[in-house]
Amino acid sequence: MHGTCEDQAMRPTTAQLETFFWVVRLGSVKEAARHLNLAQPTISLRLQELEAQFQRPLFDRVARRLTLTPAGDALLPRASSLIHELSGIRELIGGALFAAGVVRVGLSETFAQICLSDCMKLLARDFPALQLDITVGTSAALEHQVVERQLDLAFVVNPVGDPKLAVIQLGIQDAVWAAAPSLGLPREITPARLASAPIVTNPHPSPMYRQIIDWFREDGIEPGQICRCTSVALVVELVRAGLGVSLLPARLIEPFLNDGSLVALQPEKEPTPSRLYCIYRFAEHSPLVEAVLGAARQAITDLRFVKA
Repeated sequence: MHGTCEDQAMRPTTAQLETFFWVVRLGSVKEAARHLNLAQPTISLRLQELEAQFQRPLFDRVARRLTLTPAGDALLPRASSLIHELSGIRELIGGALFAAGVVRVGLSETFAQICLSDCMKLLARDFPALQLDITVGTSAALEHQVVERQLDLAFVVNPVGDPKLAVIQLGIQDAVWAAAPSLGLPREITPARLASAPIVTNPHPSPMYRQIIDWFREDGIEPGQICRCTSVALVVELVRAGLGVSLLPARLIEPFLNDGSLVALQPEKEPTPSRLYCIYRFAEHSPLVEAVLGAARQAITDLRFVKA
């Protein structure tokens, strides 16, 4: 039996749903058009046709920014599921070579410096059609971007957690209290002994900041001087220059501990462990996300980046 014209009019096309998906993923009509290799008017027309079928808007268009309406929010996981299934079918037909698409991945600075190149080599070998859009930042900022759908997944330290997120623990990333020898600090330290030393850290609410402040506050002490810096690499350089003390990723400062430009300080009590996690929205899970996570796991293992 043939469907009525009304039935057929209420059938969104794969092209319309794919357009909707990529506009949400990439945040704009312009970026979706670039990714799909289409003209922007074509993208806009597909969205208009899709909204006409729903008889309600899928986006709020405020100040040239697109945000999802409740109807759009309800549609997104279903459209995502369809796009991911299509990607899986292509991979099933053609193997990993046909696993194509863009994955927006966020990396903590230490993870990026130590593991990113190995991870990208593995992906280039196993999934050559997969593209990465990389953001490096503090763990707190990256977690927020995953929650807000600005990133597909991120590798972060000690995330706060959100009910929308899958949180996969990858291991403990060693951290070391370190200072330049020129400061002449005792090797064995307590919060009281460091209270008057300048502390260099990422800003609140970063994991580094929380670890440092909690370490002091457990003894009822507030550090006297705090220098806040968003770059872990720059924090390392400030500490090497003798401008303060910090709790730093052990793998990142290993060369400086070996050449003597930094010394490791031994705390009487250890700070909260730095646990590395992969996070992504449950609704955004896909074969491409799994491909990136798998490559990251392999790179982490090969480089012995974390311990269990």
